[in-house]
Amino acid sequence: MHESYLISGIAILVVIGYDFFYTTLSFNGAGFLSRLMSRFLSALFLFLNKYIPQRKVLRYSGVTHILFLIGLWIGLLWLGFFLLLMSDPDSVVQVGSGSAASALSKLYVSGYTLSTLGVGDYIAGTEGWQIVMAGFSFVGFVFITTAMTYLMALTSAVIHKRNFSLFIANMGESPEEIVANSYDGESFSGLLNVAPTLREMINKHNQNHFAHPVVHYFYSRSRPESLSINITNLDEALSIMLYLSEKQASTAIELRSLRNAIDHYLDSIRHNYFSPAEHDIKYVPDFKLMEERQVTLSSLRTAEDYAKSVSERRSLLAGLLQSDGWSWEDICVTATTDPTANI
Repeated sequence: MHESYLISGIAILVVIGYDFFYTTLSFNGAGFLSRLMSRFLSALFLFLNKYIPQRKVLRYSGVTHILFLIGLWIGLLWLGFFLLLMSDPDSVVQVGSGSAASALSKLYVSGYTLSTLGVGDYIAGTEGWQIVMAGFSFVGFVFITTAMTYLMALTSAVIHKRNFSLFIANMGESPEEIVANSYDGESFSGLLNVAPTLREMINKHNQNHFAHPVVHYFYSRSRPESLSINITNLDEALSIMLYLSEKQASTAIELRSLRNAIDHYLDSIRHNYFSPAEHDIKYVPDFKLMEERQVTLSSLRTAEDYAKSVSERRSLLAGLLQSDGWSWEDICVTATTDPTANI
């Protein structure tokens, strides 16, 4: 029985130690346990969102992920140390009487040792266990400081995510508005002027997904603060400029450079956060606003040709929207969905 306690304790400590440090320090995503728990919580919140209006439940997603993640780490670390103490009846003794501690007392000792409180009403029974308990007190200190540093960095990543989304939203609330607002009569200077900043913000947010995976689960209730909505708007606007505008030739390099940054972002997160939509997106933008702003569009493409050229991208973007509790209909509810219309 005592050997099983020892083996189980060591196994739990190795697994949770690897999961904790991989998630907080590797900058390569979350550990297996953290990723599994986040997927479960994400699926739960997105399911509840279908029945609770106005995305109210999603406001609690981010903080719930953090609390459950910290609870997972602390709980399993505590359990692993407790099982180690249970492997030896004389691992912990009571001060004064020298009698062996009960199982409940060992649970208490393992908790206050990891929390670095050092109450002192129980002590290690042997010199070997003194070293073990000192080591776990140090582990608790490292855990607390590393977790606090991780949370501070996560806060910065969440703020950047929302600032990035608002930056795009300020350019327009739909792909058509972004195109129209960027056009100056000769080129899309409004977008070209901020393209380097956008690329930098996209790349930074992309890296934040590796360093702080939980940032993905901080959902936003409003469209302006929702990155999935606004990055889809931006990508659709780029598609219009690249595939449909007669003025795109002189600016194609800059636009494609920005498109490549979005490509890298989608490719890096799709494996862990979403899957492409399985159905085709039958959607044709409403070009009335662009015509009013005298944006010259090509007459050589039909809506069907245009839809084929962006169908794969739209599947990825639709998957991203679904992972954030949105759908393609939230992109532009006023746009036509007739795939046979001529552009």
